[in-house]
Amino acid sequence: MQIRVLLVIFGLSFWLATSLQGQITLGQWRTHLPYKYCNLTEATDNQVFCSTTGGLFYYNLEDNSVVKISKIDGLSDNGVAAMRWSGDLETLIMAYQNSNIDLIRDNVIVNLPDIMKKQIPGDKYIYDIYYLGQDAYLSTGFGIVLLNLEKDEISETYYIGDNGEALKVNQVTSDGTYLYAATDKGIRKGLISDPFLVDFNAWETITDIPNAGGAFSTIAFFNDVIYTSYADPAGEQDLIYYNNGSGWSIYSYFTGKICHELLDQGDYLSLVDNKGVHLINEGGLVIKELLSAKPLSASLDDYGSLWLADYGDGLITNQEGNTWSIIPNGPNTTSVYDMEASGNVLHSVQGGVSGSWANLYMKAFLETFSSEQWNSQLFPEARDLVSLAIDPADPHHVFAGSWGYGLLEYKGEEVIRYTEANSTLQTIIQGGNFVRIGGVALDPVGNLWMTNTGVSEPISVRKADGTWKSYKVDNLITGYTALGSILVTRSGDIWAIVPKSNGLFAMNINYTIDDTSDDEYKKVSVVDKYGKVITNDVRAFAEDRSGNLWLGTNQGVYVIYSPYRLFTEGSVYAQEILIPRNDGSGLADPLLGTQVVTAIEVDGANRKWLGTASGGVYLVSEDGLEEIEQFNATNSPLLSNSIADICVDGVSGEVFFGTDKGIISYRGDALEGSTQYDQVVVYPNPVRETYDGPVAIKGLVENTTVKITDMSGNLVYETESLGGQALWDGTNFRGERVATGVYMIYLSSADGAIAHVTKVLFIH
Repeated sequence: MQIRVLLVIFGLSFWLATSLQGQITLGQWRTHLPYKYCNLTEATDNQVFCSTTGGLFYYNLEDNSVVKISKIDGLSDNGVAAMRWSGDLETLIMAYQNSNIDLIRDNVIVNLPDIMKKQIPGDKYIYDIYYLGQDAYLSTGFGIVLLNLEKDEISETYYIGDNGEALKVNQVTSDGTYLYAATDKGIRKGLISDPFLVDFNAWETITDIPNAGGAFSTIAFFNDVIYTSYADPAGEQDLIYYNNGSGWSIYSYFTGKICHELLDQGDYLSLVDNKGVHLINEGGLVIKELLSAKPLSASLDDYGSLWLADYGDGLITNQEGNTWSIIPNGPNTTSVYDMEASGNVLHSVQGGVSGSWANLYMKAFLETFSSEQWNSQLFPEARDLVSLAIDPADPHHVFAGSWGYGLLEYKGEEVIRYTEANSTLQTIIQGGNFVRIGGVALDPVGNLWMTNTGVSEPISVRKADGTWKSYKVDNLITGYTALGSILVTRSGDIWAIVPKSNGLFAMNINYTIDDTSDDEYKKVSVVDKYGKVITNDVRAFAEDRSGNLWLGTNQGVYVIYSPYRLFTEGSVYAQEILIPRNDGSGLADPLLGTQVVTAIEVDGANRKWLGTASGGVYLVSEDGLEEIEQFNATNSPLLSNSIADICVDGVSGEVFFGTDKGIISYRGDALEGSTQYDQVVVYPNPVRETYDGPVAIKGLVENTTVKITDMSGNLVYETESLGGQALWDGTNFRGERVATGVYMIYLSSADGAIAHVTKVLFIH
């Protein structure tokens, strides 16, 4: 059992879905999750919590604020599966999708990871929570778990299936004498006072209800009446039955098709169907409704207002007689496939391909994070956007490659689609229109290069003047069913990944796009210095600031140093980064071992951010020999250890991690370098006596030497910038906080060609 404090008072606050959040500070995290697809809501005494497909937020009934909360604020996990509030116990229980559990009382979190950690075959999901006295009954995929809230521990587990087998329990209720469990195989009941309730024989199946052996999705006891819903296996027409002691009858006021939820709300029973939430009084009559398009869950606050979680329209309420919706700002989906940033603007696409590179037919959303706000742009004629390139002169001018629907060019709200009809791109369907673009990349002069899978001319370029050219490339990659990411190196060569364990492709056009007579094309295997194939399963690649090509593969990280030698010397080979053990053995281990590396991003200091399929994220030094950071879902707020992409915003230093559970970002300490010292900023300045964080010196030329002296010229600190930023902790060489006064900051480029002087004031 772990105890921590919920830090929601430091959370990111929003007012009626309008973000007031500013940029995060160095070393801080923030989530970027969708909040419109709500699936669960629960009202406490002064807050209304709402769980969505990606995140969690609450509405404060006292000050009308909306606050997003996550692991960053002290929660143990992300992705809420079930949550229930007990006013008597003043306890909110949150069960997560991985079966981890948090108990929250007075902003203190008690974590109970027992079910999550226990080796239970099959379904461990927690579907609902029911309070009875000092206990909570958890409905799970294997049975019922009894949680003792006096001791905050699990006291019993009831396997109530036939012969003690695991049985999915959807919801539990009680009439004070019996426990009733709505399961996938009928309704079962057990006597609460039975000391042997853990024995499956103590449970009996209710046989006098219609469809007795079928699946019952919900059950509730309200005003001496048991209500339950039978789930139509065809998913077309559920039935609600009730029993007031005179046998089971059909509840005729249920006019919906699907029953999502039945809950005792105190004075009323709430029924959520496919139309909305309906409040039922003690006479069994519907006395109030709140309707929506895709309702899933509802709650009633202490002031009598209804709250409805809608899958698409957010958290809907009829508070104060007005119907309105709360949707905190965020992207449209948790799905992430590719991200790119430029000019303090991030773009993301949610498309993707299957493991065999077949289409998933995901909607073509371009997600944009700019000025601290997310905006989504849907292009309805396309699907499966898989790659991005941003015009460095205009961060809102974006190119997106789709897997089957050609190339999309975004100019603000204007979208142009390129297919075989208006470009050199080719379709894989004769006489049809199915253009698969695996990767797109801009070269320094504005030419857009792309891979075009399954066609006779698999490399195309949209030139800076808007005209097009395509290449047969000696038919080296014509027959492959997948062509992936593409990049243009500093030497002008074009490299592309050939997925499905087919290595790499490279071409040298000798700086002449239209003259193909001097072109060279190479199909490249990832080999060691002896020519032996290491692996051809390349998942990601990136060129660093020294011109070296870093490869993420199914067997770790490899580097091709000076890849231009492929065309000057005829061949290249890949090398491991070997980390010395420094234990006297003289041995070394390869960087990341044999982890599957799915993403590589180079920051402004030429350090490498490495994303893996199951091990989280690593930040390593320029040469890869030093591990600077290692983030995973256990030791950090990282949403998941499965990383799809990483993107560094060179302007702010914020690093965005695209995971299988959405986007989260971390404020790093490296920025892109400037060409001059014409926009140097020292922050904070002055440094007040209450400030104990680092002093940031921004707007620097890459690899700037920074020397800080007092007014007498005594050197107190010296460092080298991380790209375009240097940090000073405000101490001298003895580790002592510097005294009150003005300190001079002398800056010089690595070659000494340019220099600059600025200053900072310290106040004690």
